[in-house]
Amino acid sequence: MIRGLIGALALALSLTPGTVQAADRPIPIPIPVETFADTPFLSRPVLSPDGTRIAAFAAADDKNRLLVFPADKDAGRQVVELGEATLSDIQWAGNERVLVTVTTNMDWYGTPIPIWRLFAVELAAGTVKMLDPKSRGIMAGDILHVDPDGGWLLVASQDDVLSTPSVKRIELATGKVTKIEKERPNVWNWFADQSGVVRAGISYDADRWTMWYRATAEEPLKPIRRKEKPSGDDGAVDGVRFMSSADDGIILTNARTGRFGAYAYNFRTGTIGAAIYENPEVDITSVVVDPRSGVINGISYTDDRFRISWLDAGKRVLQTKLDRALKNAENIVLNGSRDGNRLLVWSGSGADPGAYYVYDRAENKMFPVAKPYDKLADVTLAPVAPVKYAARDGLSIPGYLTLPLGREAKDLPLIVMPHGGPHARDTWDYDPYVQFLASRGYAVLQPNFRGSTGYGKDYVEKGYGQWGRAMQDDVDDGVDWLIKTGKVDAKRVCIMGISYGGYAAMWGAIRNPERYRCAVSLAGVMDVPGMLRFDRRSFSAPRYFKAWQAKVEGAEKQDLNAVSPLAQSTRLTIPVFIAHGEKDDNVPAKQSHQMIAALKKRGVAADAAFYPTAKHGLQKREDIIDFLKRLEAFLAKHNPA
Repeated sequence: MIRGLIGALALALSLTPGTVQAADRPIPIPIPVETFADTPFLSRPVLSPDGTRIAAFAAADDKNRLLVFPADKDAGRQVVELGEATLSDIQWAGNERVLVTVTTNMDWYGTPIPIWRLFAVELAAGTVKMLDPKSRGIMAGDILHVDPDGGWLLVASQDDVLSTPSVKRIELATGKVTKIEKERPNVWNWFADQSGVVRAGISYDADRWTMWYRATAEEPLKPIRRKEKPSGDDGAVDGVRFMSSADDGIILTNARTGRFGAYAYNFRTGTIGAAIYENPEVDITSVVVDPRSGVINGISYTDDRFRISWLDAGKRVLQTKLDRALKNAENIVLNGSRDGNRLLVWSGSGADPGAYYVYDRAENKMFPVAKPYDKLADVTLAPVAPVKYAARDGLSIPGYLTLPLGREAKDLPLIVMPHGGPHARDTWDYDPYVQFLASRGYAVLQPNFRGSTGYGKDYVEKGYGQWGRAMQDDVDDGVDWLIKTGKVDAKRVCIMGISYGGYAAMWGAIRNPERYRCAVSLAGVMDVPGMLRFDRRSFSAPRYFKAWQAKVEGAEKQDLNAVSPLAQSTRLTIPVFIAHGEKDDNVPAKQSHQMIAALKKRGVAADAAFYPTAKHGLQKREDIIDFLKRLEAFLAKHNPA
């Protein structure tokens, strides 16, 4: 039996206030390491168009699988093997076919680069076939539109790595591919309307973008000259939506305020109109579209937690019901059936790994169907609170603070955990490393330092060129802030991170040995110039990547060795623990090996662990258990709680 699946009918809940509440349970001290080592057995669930089944990715025995199971009963599960490629997206095409996007790596003159491929899983036959197999580009099968009955779809695909994507129609029964829109210079994003007509494309030229548009399938695409003449950077476009009126729609852009918002947009004139939704502090994440009408009925964003601002009055009432029934949690409608009656809901928080529910609107019942982290179902975890503090230059830095249970918030040992990316952000979601550390008695600070995404273009760009400089200052300033509050003992602070966070941990150890007692790096960057050569995307945010590409060569050059742990390894004086997966295709494990060798050459001992089959971070249960046990021993020795 698949772990974590719940007998839904037996646990049906009426959606009324107070139905689901967290029970008061004694916390085992310490919680076993193994409890935190499980990765979610189920991810990215999607409800079928008829609302009767759920498709999701399932990981077990180091293999990737597609799991399809009934939404309201225990019998009839189906498992389809998908191999070892990384699974990145899932979508239904009718009720008997599932589309799966996977990522693998292609060797490009000695450098591995990610490539995307699209597959169709035929549930009746249990077969898997690649769609658009002749495409040889990085992107092959970016879904633009799926026929509601599952007969065909539109995808954007590159024919080779040097071309921009064209648009192709794929007949799902036969696999026949027809190119319906040729590639155009600098057009990387294509958009189709609700009926499957390609209506627009966006081309980028340095810091400018141009909309190619047509109102009907019979018209040719034409570049639109906008009435608004921006000064300086033109911003970026993250999406468009077409309305019933031929030329009116919605655009998601940061061109107006520097933060992504949703605006009325006239495609014919290129005019950005009135704001549909702007947030004064953060970017919007996406728009929520009614699957039947195509009308936008909500806007999602994340400030201190994920939220949806519903434009539809009925959805606002539903959200209020969910939030009353499932208290102290993010309650998110993920997707729904085609008729809108059944909805798939996720509920969780930083202190709750969460569960998936199906809500039947006609019956006003909500059925819990899966708990991805079933071993944590009866464990009380430490609360995670949003915080803000001022950096040394006055910039407000948001983040999250987790305090250990059963201990007074005074003179606590601290682990500061800068996130990876670096152009990403931490959110109010369960993090096994954070909760593990809290269970061992540590306070944990997760700062969203400058350069983090989600807070607008200006906040992102404050991080450009600031590796080891202002970005690192923000991390240090968070430590100082906590010390001043009295919550943290200044003499018991360590720094730990993954990927860029691993870099920040190592650089903090080198730059500020007086501040940190120890440092832990998992899959961290050690050679900054080498990383720039390997993957320039690490130095820019995805939403701004197209503009950044044109700026890289012309940007003011800096001495990256001056902020590179490997180049500055002779300055390291505090204990460090370095771990890395040998199969890492994001940050090469070679960098950590070089750092260990450089320290060994000086006679400096460093704890190290390399995992032969692990990619970026750790995926296998046994690797995570080993890492957590080593981490626990390392911290007990150098920063005991």
